[in-house]
Amino acid sequence: MYELPIRRLRIYDTPKVTSHFNSLDTDALASRFGAPVSRTFLDAYLSRIFDDGALVYGAFPDSCLRGVGELRTVPDRQNQVAELAFTVETAWQDRGIGDALLSRIIAAARNRGFREVHMMCLATNQRMRRLASKHKADLKLVTGQVEATLTPPWPTPFSLVEEISGEYHALARAILTWPRIEVRGGR
Repeated sequence: MYELPIRRLRIYDTPKVTSHFNSLDTDALASRFGAPVSRTFLDAYLSRIFDDGALVYGAFPDSCLRGVGELRTVPDRQNQVAELAFTVETAWQDRGIGDALLSRIIAAARNRGFREVHMMCLATNQRMRRLASKHKADLKLVTGQVEATLTPPWPTPFSLVEEISGEYHALARAILTWPRIEVRGGR
């Protein structure tokens, strides 16, 4: 098995993120947001996806963005709490992309000192429930949804190096697969 390239996305990746979300069908979008969403809602959401210090990660199994994961701080004065969510294009599901994104997001939460990470999914979303269980999440049924609570371990120097190394590896791979532009009429 190859290492799946996952890197942190930045504001300049907005067109890729928008294209990814636009490629999702209505069921995938309803799974991501917990209810059907309108185009207006999606456009507004995407216009501020990088706001408020959100960490957004992308999976590039074939050098194209096929999965997006998000980690956001939850305002809580007593605890370091975050929420996470992710999407994987339907044709790319069941290939380990969701697992890799979740692992990367948990590592990011760990290295930033979050003590709890929450993830919500529809009660009918068996894939997400299995994935949360695989990562030892505490699952609780809440009115048609399942809330998964993950407790990342404390950061270590090794976990910090692992995150940095993964980021540089994914960035190097992106540079090496960057589309070449042919210049005509030059010397």
